[in-house]
Amino acid sequence: MWKLIITMFRNRLWNELTQAKHNEEFSTIFSDYQRKWLKVFNVIVLTFSTAGVMGWKIWESTPLVACIIIAVISLFRLLQPQILFDEKKLTQLESIHDFYFNYYNKLENLWFDYENEKYNENEAQEIFFQLKQSEEKVNKSVNELIVWKPKKLVLLAKANSNTYFKQIFN
Repeated sequence: MWKLIITMFRNRLWNELTQAKHNEEFSTIFSDYQRKWLKVFNVIVLTFSTAGVMGWKIWESTPLVACIIIAVISLFRLLQPQILFDEKKLTQLESIHDFYFNYYNKLENLWFDYENEKYNENEAQEIFFQLKQSEEKVNKSVNELIVWKPKKLVLLAKANSNTYFKQIFN
């Protein structure tokens, strides 16, 4: 019975360790994704602003098309905070990444200490649940900020974290 409890805690610690690494990877990939699309969006808006492409002579002969393009660009500018992250949200996303980077390192340290019997079962569990409690604050930010997770990015984060664990722990 005691061996089963030890195995359950060890598995729980390992699962939390892998989830923390996945969250760190995902926050990095998601941040890069959001920055890329924000840059693309800004380039398109600047290109089709009145000082850019819309200032060309070609639009004199097709004012209706020019007005439609300007209206669409204006609409996208209004919707931009709903579609893409702004700098404030990107900064929040970076703080989520920083948290998971540090959280993962603390869990990995606990893992090695526990595996090397620096801590007994009770001590390791106490440290583990203190670390787990620290995740509460960042979970609120994650739930507010990341309302959708593109499957492609989730799979990439999973592949990256799996590769990491194969290289480090195998």
